[in-house]
Amino acid sequence: MANENKIQEYADSLEQEKIMIETHFVNIERILKNNEKLDQEKLFALMSNFNTLSIQYDQLCNDLIKFIQIFKKKEEQEIRLYKTDELVELLEKRVNEL
Repeated sequence: MANENKIQEYADSLEQEKIMIETHFVNIERILKNNEKLDQEKLFALMSNFNTLSIQYDQLCNDLIKFIQIFKKKEEQEIRLYKTDELVELLEKRVNEL
């Protein structure tokens, strides 16, 4: 039982990290939507931050998926992924406006 608790604790910590990155994605999206006049420096900073977070998110989700496949029963194997397509389109649109 203690082993199962440790496994669940680890899965929960991975999920919390995933949620934290998703929150950053939402915040970047809000900044882009609510600030029509972002200068080039701020826009590039957001893009850089997004790129870094996106890499971390992909790696984290891959790790989480593998972990779930190994340690969870088939009926418990579920993960929700944040769709970044709209955020990427918004970033591209704003860059093209510069």
